[in-house]
Amino acid sequence: MLELLFLLLPVAAAYGWFMGRNSVKHKELKGRANITRNLSSGLNFLLTDQEDKAIEQLLELLDIEAATIETYLALANLFRRKGDWDKAIRIHEKLHQLKLPKPQAQQIQFELAKDYFSAGLYDRAEKLLVNLVKSPALAEAALKQLFSIFIATHEWHKAQQYSSAVDNTESRSLRIAQANMQIEALKPQAQQTPDALLQLAEHYPAAIRPKYELAQWAISRQQPELAKSALLYIVQHKPQWSAEILPMLQQCGLADDEWYQLLSQLANKQHNISAIVLLARWLAEHGSDTAAEQFLLDKLKQQPGIRLFQQLLQIRQQQSAPAAEVLSSVEELVNAYLEKKSLYSCRNCGFKTRKHYWLCPSCQQWESVEPIRGIDGR
Repeated sequence: MLELLFLLLPVAAAYGWFMGRNSVKHKELKGRANITRNLSSGLNFLLTDQEDKAIEQLLELLDIEAATIETYLALANLFRRKGDWDKAIRIHEKLHQLKLPKPQAQQIQFELAKDYFSAGLYDRAEKLLVNLVKSPALAEAALKQLFSIFIATHEWHKAQQYSSAVDNTESRSLRIAQANMQIEALKPQAQQTPDALLQLAEHYPAAIRPKYELAQWAISRQQPELAKSALLYIVQHKPQWSAEILPMLQQCGLADDEWYQLLSQLANKQHNISAIVLLARWLAEHGSDTAAEQFLLDKLKQQPGIRLFQQLLQIRQQQSAPAAEVLSSVEELVNAYLEKKSLYSCRNCGFKTRKHYWLCPSCQQWESVEPIRGIDGR
């Protein structure tokens, strides 16, 4: 009998293991069923526009199932895009409390900072973003978001402390933003000296504004050579700015042959409207009205434009008094048309305006608002 009991022990052990395993599986299945039921309940609340109840229901699952983080991030971003910043903040704050791998935790921290920024809680957003500047994966995005805060609060001086961090990125837009915000920081204290502008121009060659401000300063102080150097750099690297730069260069006392060569290059190689108009005037002054008229007619055939037509009208009015009387009314119509045309456009968002802005009022990008080029461009 005793031997029989010993023989039955392995059977009993196997049975106990089998039942225990089934019990664990049963608990797991029951737990997953609860999760599925709660998740379905939360989604049902969402579908019936009971968003507050839905959030409460879904946030409870975070303590049970952390593997669905991406789903919660997508839900929070949806609320942020809709303008429901408080709901997005609640979800991201709950996610931020979880113990997650560092890359995932930093991404959640960044998303929460964006929520705070959207809600106007700039100080909270800044505290989170400062810690992310040293993150290789998020440094550039964190810096751009930080700069958005400084733009919103006009705390331009804060940007300078991130100069090294900006230099460590490959972002051209960040360098341009850094240069512009440092100039903004110099203005109130009247510290916009040529040394400071020269330093910014050398350190941030992609930015136009340091050279533009330096040229304006030099012209006002009657230092034409300094202004000429800065303006020629802009024209060579950004010919679309010719409408703004060429009138300033005329104040720098360029020699006739140098002025002619510059205008010819921009007119023939870059097809710049402003350069063509100024070159036609130069030909009329140093050659003849006939040469200027023929030059404009040739250019009009290649690239029809209202500003070239306007210049042609002016030349023909100068040739005879009867022509002037007939063409004056036409010129008035052309001038009225041009007065309504936008002169600048943002290459980033398409915002159009007759006034120039260093910072686009629409998309908040620095130096993206440029003179319009094209058929009726400048």
